[in-house]
Amino acid sequence: MKKQVQTLLQDSFSHFTARQLKKALNTAQIALEFSKNQKNNSRGIIESNILLARIYNTNGRYQNQPTFYEKALQYLEEAAGLNKTICDPTYDISISLIAGQIYINQKHHEDAQHALQESLELAQRCESQEGTIHALGAMSQLYLAKNEVDEAIKRAEEAQEYLKANVKSNHCDLWSEVQVNLSQAYIKKQDYSRSLQMSQDLLQSSRQLGDIEKEIFALRNIAVVCGVKSNYKIGMQYFLEALDKCESIGYKELYVQIQVNIGTLYAHLFNYPEAIRRYKGMVEKYSDFLEDVTKVVVYNNLGNIYLSTHQPGNALEYFENALRLASQGNFRSMQAHALAQLSRTNLQLGMVDDAKKNARSAQDIIEELGKVNGKQINLLNWGEIFYREKDFDKAQIFTMEAIGMAREVKDDACEIRCYKHLAKIFQSKGDFKKALDYEVKYGEIQEAFAKEQYDRQFLDMEIRHAIKEKQKAIEALTKENEYQALLLNKSDQIANQNLELMRANEDLKQFAYVASHDLKEPIRMIGSFTQIIHKKTKHLLDEKDHQYFEFISGGVNRMNELLDGLLKYATVGNFEINIEEVDMNKVVMVCMANLHVRIGETKADISYDKLPTVHTNPPLMIQLLQNLISNALKFNKMEEIPVIRIGAIDADMETIFFVKDNGIGISNNSQNKIFEIFHRLHARETYEGTGIGLAICKKIISRLNGKIWVESEEDEGATFYFAIPKRNSPS
Repeated sequence: MKKQVQTLLQDSFSHFTARQLKKALNTAQIALEFSKNQKNNSRGIIESNILLARIYNTNGRYQNQPTFYEKALQYLEEAAGLNKTICDPTYDISISLIAGQIYINQKHHEDAQHALQESLELAQRCESQEGTIHALGAMSQLYLAKNEVDEAIKRAEEAQEYLKANVKSNHCDLWSEVQVNLSQAYIKKQDYSRSLQMSQDLLQSSRQLGDIEKEIFALRNIAVVCGVKSNYKIGMQYFLEALDKCESIGYKELYVQIQVNIGTLYAHLFNYPEAIRRYKGMVEKYSDFLEDVTKVVVYNNLGNIYLSTHQPGNALEYFENALRLASQGNFRSMQAHALAQLSRTNLQLGMVDDAKKNARSAQDIIEELGKVNGKQINLLNWGEIFYREKDFDKAQIFTMEAIGMAREVKDDACEIRCYKHLAKIFQSKGDFKKALDYEVKYGEIQEAFAKEQYDRQFLDMEIRHAIKEKQKAIEALTKENEYQALLLNKSDQIANQNLELMRANEDLKQFAYVASHDLKEPIRMIGSFTQIIHKKTKHLLDEKDHQYFEFISGGVNRMNELLDGLLKYATVGNFEINIEEVDMNKVVMVCMANLHVRIGETKADISYDKLPTVHTNPPLMIQLLQNLISNALKFNKMEEIPVIRIGAIDADMETIFFVKDNGIGISNNSQNKIFEIFHRLHARETYEGTGIGLAICKKIISRLNGKIWVESEEDEGATFYFAIPKRNSPS
């Protein structure tokens, strides 16, 4: 059994690596149950709990579900408690490490620091190479989460050096741990060349391991670097591949981030409608999955798009949202940028006082922080403010400074606006030569920018065409594969179906034995001993106690009826079916003889026409007709004598028989359901029965290649029809 638990844990971990989290969870839970049912298998319980904690932690990160983190911590607590008796340091290392990762996801950074430091010290004390590398990797993740990029790189590079020096064999999983942290840290550091190299290595190792999550990070990071280096087409390919894989494993948080990245790529391609669609879709539908920092960026980008398309009214709303979130999160550089953009928007809307107020607030933060992105925008804002106040000299100074800053941060759009503004300033100062020079300069740069814009828009068309062609190819390939699979698997399907039928037949035989013997025997015992106890104690019991014994006896009788019905249903046609000429008049007479007690009790009036002889199986036909007559006797109207008529109709290819009654009838909604096993239309207190009789009729008629149906209205009686083919051979 312990070997079975280990096999289950290995299977669960394989599913976990492939991020098939439902399969991983189910298998790990089974492993945990098996371990708990075994003696002296504390290790199995601990390992199951640790794996379940990892699965719940990952699921919490994917779905942004805090309750999953709590569940993960509960499993870790159980594992830690059990390990106090075993005192295995390897488990302690894993428990502290996973706890630290959970705390990172919960943004409890101090708790994470403490847990990961404990894990690292334990690993180093035990000389656990894997534990040391995993702990250093998790610490790198923690510093990335805290935006302490240099410290994150330091820890990841420590892990890298330790891996080179201590791990002799090719531990692909450990290398990928280092690569995923360094590739992301280098992007934050804007060291794009090193990030690209590390991401390409990560892509190779993650695919070798089958670790789809690390593969997604590699694809995303490569795409980001491609976007930064204006290699938009390749970047889009990597983004879309990462997006598909995110969707396949349900990693919603990263899916949303990648959608934002794609929106930014479309903005750079000047495909503003698509960029707006992606941005708004993520903000409106997946706001919970976006960190405030990312939301600030999205709001700023939306505002910038609306300004670029001459919609300052819409831009104002998004820049205000960006400022609000940046202020709440104390993201100072983002505050400065949002204020500068707000000032720029105010100027376009003619709100000069608001523009001056926001420009002054932006300037205060910029002076505090030094060089930040947005300084060039705010310098130009002051240039425009002073221009409107007729202070052309100050307007000129600030605009010239804005040009230098725009060049430094490579803000081409801002630089173009500066030249246009300088031309206006010199024209107002009466220096028409310089005004013309700057107008020409503006025209040259604007022309180059327009060409770049045209090239990117053309590239966007290429990308969209490539995406459509790829989708068509995928659809065509999917259809072709489905068709080929149908052809190739046809014979396999038939063979499998035959095998399943054989198994089902064996199951039915086994079920018949269990129903007739193993299940009925304990029911008979319950009934017998209940009667004995009742006889011995009835003089001591009150009326209510006697009623309880009646309930038990009634339950035993109903269970016997149910088992008898199930046995009949399971064994219908289980023998070889011989077809012969059957006089249906004799069949009716046998049925009435079998039901004579019930007929006498109800004083039923049963009549039948002279019925034909048909080719069928006598025992099955008796069982079928008897069930229909019994059904008519059962569902009669209270205080009304049942009237039942049996007849036949001759058709071209079949003979149709009917059993008509004057009972309670069946509603239209229920007529398709009554032939399902266990389906009851009425409470047991009103009409007895098991809900199996008509299901048996349906099964019999199916074996005889016939058909059965009902015509009825509520309170108007019912007519059951069944058709027997004139040339019959059993199925």
